[in-house]
Amino acid sequence: MSKVYSINNLSYKVAEKQIIKNISCELEEGITIIKGPNGAGKTTLLKLLFGLINPTQGCINKNFNESITRTSFVFQNPVFLNRTVEDNLKHTLCCKNIPKENWDKIIAENVNLYSIENIIKLNISMLSGGELQLLSLIRSIMIQPHILFYDEPTNNLDERNINLLMAIIKKLYSQGRTIIMVSHNDFSHYKIKHNKVEINQGVLKC
Repeated sequence: MSKVYSINNLSYKVAEKQIIKNISCELEEGITIIKGPNGAGKTTLLKLLFGLINPTQGCINKNFNESITRTSFVFQNPVFLNRTVEDNLKHTLCCKNIPKENWDKIIAENVNLYSIENIIKLNISMLSGGELQLLSLIRSIMIQPHILFYDEPTNNLDERNINLLMAIIKKLYSQGRTIIMVSHNDFSHYKIKHNKVEINQGVLKC
């Protein structure tokens, strides 16, 4: 498989606290799961890879053309506009420069696919934590990204929706998407082929 990211002597520090400590690693296409205890630096590494924050030392080489490679990030605690579910989905399509004439078709397809007809017209404030997390996942994949970043995607999901998430991930993998995911879960019984890296106290083991 091709290398997607090459990490070289990467460090990240906040004030005097070293969060990521001089790591070097390569991440391949497919599914990579980043594991480790709370406070190990997993989410920080994910944000560095996505480009939400910049390293204090070292570099991350992206082995793809950023101008044509669409990426998407799902936060552990997703943020939404205080509007309807439909408005939030339209806002996502707008931010990713999807032509407006395609919005209704894309949203309708995803509403039907994930059976969210009962919430599409609701204000975001009326959704449960699990519904918000599921909506965040739907929002991330409806733009057809090439690379997805998931920070604890099973957070707040019940067993039914965790199984739905696993089905989504398998489908994305079959389509050639790359997924880089932070998770405490053991996905071995879902039979998802993946690479695993472990991080502890800011030190990454690939």
